[in-house]
Amino acid sequence: MQSSMVIKWFHRFLTLSLLIVVITGFLIYHFESAPYDDSLYGKKELSEGTWLYITKYKNSGATDTDVYRYYLNKKLADPLPVLQQSAPFLTADVADATISSAGQHVMVRLSGKIYSFSNSTFFYNGSEPVMPRIDLTASYAGQ
Repeated sequence: MQSSMVIKWFHRFLTLSLLIVVITGFLIYHFESAPYDDSLYGKKELSEGTWLYITKYKNSGATDTDVYRYYLNKKLADPLPVLQQSAPFLTADVADATISSAGQHVMVRLSGKIYSFSNSTFFYNGSEPVMPRIDLTASYAGQ
């Protein structure tokens, strides 16, 4: 009789623990996957059909460094909603990276801190997928 009572309480405890783990996982996923709170900092046509968009994080405080995100896409009338649904190919603390293009080859040169970089990205220009190759040359900014 006592063993069945212990099993019931253990089952209740285990069920409650699993429920807490699932809810915590959902909350972490939800808050981590929220779109960035960015504003459009700049845009530039790199080559025919390929545009560079730079966004800046709006809520950096006095002790935080600025965060700039670099995206490649087609020409967009209202870029922020589209960019919030895609991943940046470069996240850095500088907005003055030198970016040039030769066809579908994009060259990036910067001096500063890089938070993330991916040498591949893609977007659709109409129904045609565009997959530029990205090369990065970075150096230390020394502050």
